[in-house]
Amino acid sequence: MLKCQFHIHVSGDPEHHVPYDSKKLINEAKKLGYDVLAFTCHRKVVFNLHDQKYAKKKGILLISGIEFEINRKHILGINIDKDIENVKSFEDLKEYRNSHPDCLIIAAHPYFPGKGCLKNDLVKNIDLFDGIEHSFCYTKTKNYNKPAIEIAKKFNKPLIATADCHILEQLNLSYSLVDAKKDIKSIINAIKKNKITPVNSPISYFKIFKLISLMLLSTIKKDRKRGN
Repeated sequence: MLKCQFHIHVSGDPEHHVPYDSKKLINEAKKLGYDVLAFTCHRKVVFNLHDQKYAKKKGILLISGIEFEINRKHILGINIDKDIENVKSFEDLKEYRNSHPDCLIIAAHPYFPGKGCLKNDLVKNIDLFDGIEHSFCYTKTKNYNKPAIEIAKKFNKPLIATADCHILEQLNLSYSLVDAKKDIKSIINAIKKNKITPVNSPISYFKIFKLISLMLLSTIKKDRKRGN
């Protein structure tokens, strides 16, 4: 079984300030026993050979990724190329999938509050998705993942647990175990065949507040540096 993290933001993300670079993230992932990572910055593919080689030295397989948008709604693309940055509609996504059959398309936190979540568009376009994200961000009393779990069961789609990492402290809160060989084709095929186990548990409201505060603090520090 491979320990995998498929939703990670790193420095250089166009939308959020992330207080660590790719090297620091890879080092932390090594400590936590990860086998596979994908950097999924907003609207931009940041995958490069330098990071891939560094990850390989640490025993980690780094796969290309992105968190792109259709109508401002977030979708994860794994094992993709920069052409996915041009996907702006579900018809575009259909064409991209047809020309890139080895990619993995995941519905990101589809039923959470906010305009950035797919909601009804997930079921309307369910054939375009290979998996559905199970977010780390839930408690014992509030869980916006519940509709995603129901849809995954109904349409026989794998649930993919992720950390949506913006702060290193998030990295190990939620992840997936994939029953596959440590190569990209084997991993993608295994996930599509639902040979994946989500690993997660509810966290406290205090933990959620702490993570949000750390993210905001990091952004404030960056804005202050820009102002100097």
